[in-house]
Amino acid sequence: MCISTETMNEIESSLLDFHQLSNNPLPMLKDCFPKTSFLRMSAADIDEAPFRSLDNYNLYLLDGREHCVQLTSDLSTATAIVVAHK
Repeated sequence: MCISTETMNEIESSLLDFHQLSNNPLPMLKDCFPKTSFLRMSAADIDEAPFRSLDNYNLYLLDGREHCVQLTSDLSTATAIVVAHK
């Protein structure tokens, strides 16, 4: 399942609004975007450039279509989003 630009923009907007409430946005994201898979990591654990960088989070795209999962910058191949707290 690809992730649309519109969905990505809504996720980004939700994260900007959400950070004031908690440091774990995954429950809220999973409730608001039930068809999208999310993973939570620390930004320090990822050496790649983020797809989007927000004030408190970096967002990375995962491509899980093949045997090995890999980071991607292509929304049309993304199957999940990694939310990395800075």
